[in-house]
Amino acid sequence: MNNIDLQKNGLHLTRSIDPNWNYRIFFSLIMRTLLFIVFGAVFVGLFSVLGSETPLKAAEKCWPFQAILANIATYFILRSFLRKEGTPYKSMFNYQKGSQRKYAVETLWLVLVGFILGGVSLYAAAYLLFGTFILPATMFQEIPVWALVPAVILFPLTNGLVETPTYIGYALPRLHAITGKQWLAILLAGLALAFQHVALPLVFDIPYMLWRFLSFIPLALALGFIYMKTKRLIPIMLAHYLMDLQLVIQLALMM
Repeated sequence: MNNIDLQKNGLHLTRSIDPNWNYRIFFSLIMRTLLFIVFGAVFVGLFSVLGSETPLKAAEKCWPFQAILANIATYFILRSFLRKEGTPYKSMFNYQKGSQRKYAVETLWLVLVGFILGGVSLYAAAYLLFGTFILPATMFQEIPVWALVPAVILFPLTNGLVETPTYIGYALPRLHAITGKQWLAILLAGLALAFQHVALPLVFDIPYMLWRFLSFIPLALALGFIYMKTKRLIPIMLAHYLMDLQLVIQLALMM
């Protein structure tokens, strides 16, 4: 794989590809899942030290901070990967001046697609696995009062800045360059994006984890397909931010 081949796939790298390039790309597919597990375990250990009788259950309520810490770690790891290619983090955004109106319109219809496709998938997966359209109660983890403000501000912001950039902005076009097959790249990136949700929060319940995985697959694949057609990541990031913001506000109002 050389720079000419990569440029044909929409990547413009300024350094030669080192032998570990492929490893970094495939690691990016499991990186966030591993980080969720690591930081989830940190909270479980913390509550154990504090004397909680059910540290795993207590740690579930800290899922926004589990995500925030994983997001911060993701940013620094992904930035280091991009630096090895000689490209800055913002290169993934492909910002185009004068395109604000186009970004706004695309963001709005992506939010609509996200809520419809994401919502249908949640209920369809629940019916498939549990025989009912009632969603698992574990999905609606209450946020502690002290955590509301940082969760509302930092969770959607950090998630929007790193989650879709990791799978769609970084991994997807590079997988396309490696495999030469767009459908395979979308499939691998989409499945990885969906799979990370099994570890947020840490709930060691196989049916629940499988439900989390299956319910995110359609939207994850759709986002990859849309990106490969438009090559615009910013509307996807903004839509993701708005959907995550709606989630934490909804949970806050349920308290």
